[in-house]
Amino acid sequence: MRKVIYGLLVLGLVLILLPWWQTSWGLLSTGQSLDWTLALARLAGLVAVYSLLLQVILIGRIGWIEKVFGLDRLIKWHHRNGFAAFWLILAHPVLVIFSYAQLSRISFGQQLLIFTRNDDLFQAVIAVALFLAIIGLSLSMIRRYWRYEAWYLVHLGTYLAILLAFGHQTELGGDFANSTWFTIYWNTLYAFAFIHLVWFRFLRPAYLYQKHAFRVERTETETADSVSVYISGKHLEQFKIAPGQFMILRFLAKGFWWQAHPFSLSAVPDGKSLRVTIKNLGDFTSQIKKLQPGTKLVIDGPHGVFTPKASTNPKVLLIAGGVGITPIRSVTEALLAKGKQVVMLYANKTENDIIFKAELEQLQKHFNFPLYHVLSDESNWSGEAGYIDQEKISRLVPDAKECDVYLCGPKPMMQAIRTALKNLGTPKRRIFYESFVL
Repeated sequence: MRKVIYGLLVLGLVLILLPWWQTSWGLLSTGQSLDWTLALARLAGLVAVYSLLLQVILIGRIGWIEKVFGLDRLIKWHHRNGFAAFWLILAHPVLVIFSYAQLSRISFGQQLLIFTRNDDLFQAVIAVALFLAIIGLSLSMIRRYWRYEAWYLVHLGTYLAILLAFGHQTELGGDFANSTWFTIYWNTLYAFAFIHLVWFRFLRPAYLYQKHAFRVERTETETADSVSVYISGKHLEQFKIAPGQFMILRFLAKGFWWQAHPFSLSAVPDGKSLRVTIKNLGDFTSQIKKLQPGTKLVIDGPHGVFTPKASTNPKVLLIAGGVGITPIRSVTEALLAKGKQVVMLYANKTENDIIFKAELEQLQKHFNFPLYHVLSDESNWSGEAGYIDQEKISRLVPDAKECDVYLCGPKPMMQAIRTALKNLGTPKRRIFYESFVL
């Protein structure tokens, strides 16, 4: 229900623009096509900035919104909304230039040159250039060649561009000049977006750091390429985090402090320490084992809705691949403690790659639940071999369509298993998964 309410609210805030836009512009004042072109240009500008403010909300890690939709889903919407903003931003100056060129009976290029020489429009030109550059650099074909940190710094230019657009609109926008109420409404949208951004992205992590004094307690090797980091601090019983959630960690040590990455909670929190488990995937993660006890860190979070709370079914199927076991590990223990009927399928290449092997076997012994390791590259393995697919799920978990399913692993694996579960009749609403797309 809350998802529907929030969706209607977002739509309503867009629709509010229309009556003010139509009244302030007087669309049918002359009936000329020029009026419509310039009116649509202004509407494109208003909706473009609205889309950009929505971008700030979607990426702002705003707790009360993220708890409803999940951060990974909000970030996916952020990516899609970015393309809509791109075309709106592009349409606004093109339509404005075309309209004034027609009015002055000059070419499009001549009118563009006139605008670039206008001091009042200079900040608008800079804003558009920044927007188009940032959106262009965010395309997947370009983004994959960037280090995350470099791309993130460039992305910060979005905030500058939005503020420049705000100045341009308040100085030259007829909607603002003609309506005090519209001005209040528009200023409120900006204030809402940026107050939430500043609090959740910057002030709240600083507040939590001050309150809890997070620090690395110790590190433990799990496998040849995975390490668990134990985090301690003050009053951790007051740090509200659920099994399956993740945190964005910034270690305040040389070589680490300028990077922040998401890691899932891999053990049920006990109020004394937190544990995340990190696989060596190169660069940043390869250095984790070098962290020294006592290293301070800033935590942004917790985030995510991949928690035991999502399950309302007595039967639960847990499917993990590789390091995807990290949130599954904490969720498993919590679900078992609640008396759920749990089955786990865990895929790896070899037996040596199995993270938490001893812990999982201890849980299995204590709670007596089915646990199947599926190995793809182990020639002497006597258990399940190959990959987790529709055949294995159907054979090992015949009642899969009656289960809530928690799924975490590499993206191709999750896509394949979601298709298999659909074929087996598992309702989409019972399949819970999260992917890190920051």
